[in-house]
Amino acid sequence: MVSRPISTKAAKDAADEEKRLSEKFAVHRRLVPLVAQNEDVLFLNAASAPPSNLIVHEAITRYSAEALYETYPYGTRWQRTREEARRLVARCIGAEDPSTVAFTRDTTEGLGSFIRSIPFGKGDNVVILDTEHPNMAYGFLALRGAGLQVRQVPTVAEAERSGKVDAVDAETLRPYVDDRTRAIGLSSISFDSGQRHDVAGICAAYRPRGIHVLADMTQHVGFAAVDVRALGISAGAFSLHKGLNCPTGLGALYISPEAFGELGDPTPPIVSMASAKNIREDLLVRGDEPVDFYPDARRFEHANMSLVAATAAEAFARFYLDVLGPADVEAHLYGLTGALAKESERLGIPVVGPGRRGRRAPHICVLGLDPGTWGPYLKEIGGLRLTVNRLGVRVSFGFYSSIDDVRRFVQVLERGLSVGLEV
Repeated sequence: MVSRPISTKAAKDAADEEKRLSEKFAVHRRLVPLVAQNEDVLFLNAASAPPSNLIVHEAITRYSAEALYETYPYGTRWQRTREEARRLVARCIGAEDPSTVAFTRDTTEGLGSFIRSIPFGKGDNVVILDTEHPNMAYGFLALRGAGLQVRQVPTVAEAERSGKVDAVDAETLRPYVDDRTRAIGLSSISFDSGQRHDVAGICAAYRPRGIHVLADMTQHVGFAAVDVRALGISAGAFSLHKGLNCPTGLGALYISPEAFGELGDPTPPIVSMASAKNIREDLLVRGDEPVDFYPDARRFEHANMSLVAATAAEAFARFYLDVLGPADVEAHLYGLTGALAKESERLGIPVVGPGRRGRRAPHICVLGLDPGTWGPYLKEIGGLRLTVNRLGVRVSFGFYSSIDDVRRFVQVLERGLSVGLEV
């Protein structure tokens, strides 16, 4: 007698929340002309790179207009904008302080900067997944010549056998970690299959042993709420051109204060004048003086960073934090991938990744469709953008996506089944 009203209320609350999110993001969809003004476009590829938006467009236009009359190309106003962007990016990930964030060219540079700063000895090892993004994997593999062992945790064979991909946790890695393990590298959210690994559990198990945990957060930041302190990572790198919707060419590297201290005053793999606190005003460098590096992530930064990208980052990060809201973005995206998974199940199409929210990405849904037969069919549909990969068909949503996008794609799947494509 009691459970029925509670269940009804819960269902009503869920429906009301779904309606609120749908209406909120329908308004913001208008900021992305590619999808808002083109009925023939069905953009389902945010995990690769989202279409641009009017927030970023206005910021870049303003920068360009001001640059026409700026006598100093590194204008003070843009330096201030860069520091405001740093502060906002630090907020996006829940960092302790903006000084824990360095701007990089991209994820690769951020990962490589930290990898090259870890003190490895001959015979030491690192642990990564066999499905890790090449930018992480190659960063470690390049050090094998110096005696570093790279242990790849096998997951591909089991995924191929079962047709399912699951997230990994501390127990998954345990057989590969020993007293010579210096680091674990993994994506917090996998780029190709969308599983959301238990980074917090991995850090809780291995960081107290002095093992660094380096996270590629490119598919995480901007798609879901992030708290690097709660995760407990040593460092995290990400590009700003995916979840934070900026132009390519700007990334960020976060290093926790604790991990920075453990590195023991690391020398950046590339040293810039921006790395040093004691750079002289006349730019003369004395060979008999030590290089006084910044005591935080900023020592990994370059002097000549893209100020136009920083301007775009400042604008969109503020919009993401204060208007969209990380929690609402995450909930909105989970609603879309959940709806697609439900419709796929109705059609008899398997979903490759995990089903539970805590173990899957909010924005990525991979359908177990044969790339060899479904790939050509989907490629022929004008205006449709998604990714066909080794696992099947990867659909990925952005803040601008809608439940109507899901319905339209389901119709594409139904047409494929009707012409004889097999599941």
